[in-house]
Amino acid sequence: MVLAVVGIGLYFFQKKSSVITPGEAIAPTLTPKVELTTWNDPAGFSFQYPKNLSVNKHEEDNENYAHVELTNNEHPGKIIVWVKDAPAKWPFEGGTTLDTTLGGLAAKKILTTAPVKMLTTGVITDNLLFSVEATLTDSEYWNGVHDTITSSFAFTDDTSAPAAVGGAAPASDFDEEEVVE
Repeated sequence: MVLAVVGIGLYFFQKKSSVITPGEAIAPTLTPKVELTTWNDPAGFSFQYPKNLSVNKHEEDNENYAHVELTNNEHPGKIIVWVKDAPAKWPFEGGTTLDTTLGGLAAKKILTTAPVKMLTTGVITDNLLFSVEATLTDSEYWNGVHDTITSSFAFTDDTSAPAAVGGAAPASDFDEEEVVE
């Protein structure tokens, strides 16, 4: 009985000592809210990213459907969002690979360290490779931006998407054998 009373007394004594009195209030640590903006691309996708990033859409790139580069002068590194023709084999070899999603589709997340540290999330759909590629020179910053982009990435139904590279015609809304009078 004595041991039980001593045990209960110690329990309440510890509980009481961990209670914070009004004079001892601990200030909460607040993470600053980052203002986001949305990128809508005619190649059929959208994503959110921090508004303070510089965006270069590389309009001179005639080989890829989308080539959107995001940079920040205060943080070395960058992110490039690509849409390319799907390669014959999965383009990301080596590194640490995890299963994830991108735009609601099953995707792969790959971390490589050579020749530079990079984090890439990619998915192949409709014979196109969609990828978000982060150069992690400032890992802490760009990991967060990569997560923001990939978690908000969505496929859109944009009929103004460019025709396939190589002159392939865009998909039509009717059956080829249908005869129109």
